[in-house]
Amino acid sequence: MSRPTFLGLAFKLIEEAEKTWRRINGPEKIKLLLEGVAFKDGEPVQDDRPVQQKLAA
Repeated sequence: MSRPTFLGLAFKLIEEAEKTWRRINGPEKIKLLLEGVAFKDGEPVQDDRPVQQKLAA
């Protein structure tokens, strides 16, 4: 397979895949999420329990 053929195929596959992608709601919260802040129902959780315990609760 030639490079141009591969790039065209890859482009079409990505183009089809993005039709089912969801838009990020609350992009301003990404920084907090990457810093390890836990969220529940879209709001930061402010307690001392580890994330694993929060998920089990």
